[in-house]
Amino acid sequence: MAAKYDFKTSPDVQGKKEQPTLYPQIVVSGTKDLKDLAKEIARRSTIKEGTIVGLFCDLETVIANYLADGYNVKLGELGTFSATLTCRKVTDKSEIRAASVHFDNVKFKPTRQFRKEVRAKGKLERAEYGFRTSSTTYSEEERFKLLTDYLKEHVVITRKEYCTLTGLLRTKAGEELQQWSKEKKIEREGRVPHVMYRAMPEASSTSIKTDE
Repeated sequence: MAAKYDFKTSPDVQGKKEQPTLYPQIVVSGTKDLKDLAKEIARRSTIKEGTIVGLFCDLETVIANYLADGYNVKLGELGTFSATLTCRKVTDKSEIRAASVHFDNVKFKPTRQFRKEVRAKGKLERAEYGFRTSSTTYSEEERFKLLTDYLKEHVVITRKEYCTLTGLLRTKAGEELQQWSKEKKIEREGRVPHVMYRAMPEASSTSIKTDE
């Protein structure tokens, strides 16, 4: 199986380029999770899938403990995990108290051997449809009108249903629904992953305000 790729336009921050510069990027086919990895390893060995999942869970815990104790963790020829710190910006280190310094993120650096292996095994072909983008069929005001009409008939809507209704991708659809919820144009209820949105009591007269 070959990985699909397409080209994206490099942003012209300074506004000096006559023609946009293109760069290749993988069109992601999906995400393989722990269950997928365990199933594949079990297929190649005599170890049961459940045992592999348990080992991975223990591995996560052990790595987290080592990182929290200040160690880097090298996972064979896969690569090295390391923890980073953060604190507020200062010009004199004496201004920082120990309590204000805390763990920030975890970085992963693959080994040269692992990168070489991926390059050696990887096959590429141009994606037929390229990158998915949110539909521009409707303006924001038109999408809100679609939403209010939908809620009059169906009472509640999920992000997935809003994607289908408007043609927006998941991230954009979620951001838009959350923004309208913050603006009290719709009401959010439930917890992730079971979040739903419904009309506000006065929603029948609500519309998006446009800049004058």
